[in-house]
Amino acid sequence: MQSGGAELNLGCPGGRRGGAAPAPAWWAAPVPGATVDQLDAAERCETLLQGTLDALRPTPVWQDAAPRSGSRLPLPGRGSEVLWYVTRGRDLLTVVSQARRAELVGAVERHWRRSGWTITSVNACRDRPGVAAGTPDGYQLVLNVGEFGEIGLVADSPGVARSERLGAERPILSRGEGGIGPAPLPYVHCPYWSALI
Repeated sequence: MQSGGAELNLGCPGGRRGGAAPAPAWWAAPVPGATVDQLDAAERCETLLQGTLDALRPTPVWQDAAPRSGSRLPLPGRGSEVLWYVTRGRDLLTVVSQARRAELVGAVERHWRRSGWTITSVNACRDRPGVAAGTPDGYQLVLNVGEFGEIGLVADSPGVARSERLGAERPILSRGEGGIGPAPLPYVHCPYWSALI
């Protein structure tokens, strides 16, 4: 895996190398302590993210965000079992101009609606629009625009049993100590998405 936990797909038609989404290096090697169910959840997140990016024309340049897993405390009155989750994401490296941000969010929202997902939130702010959706099988997706034009696309799995948790994620060094930090600022210019009008 590259430091930064990303396979960069620069200079490739459709935003990807070789016409197919590359499998990150961490995906090919078995993760100690992982079970099939959590690996399936991570794979489903990857599929949802890639399908969303493939629906955009032209496809923006992106890199994998730091993968995460963790626990969620149970809701009050819903038992005492701690639930575990998997999160996967994409950071868009294509500069999306302020004039095109709402269009990008709208295209994602239309794709999610056509896919039969429930739109759970829409932020119509001109500078920092965003949209969130839930799939019928319990996955949550969010696309948001940050303060400096950074754009993140994230997929969260539904809770899984404690016995199915993943082992510790490998550290991602390029996003601050321990891999925690904001998405990188976009720097790849595109004649369409970066246009000012």
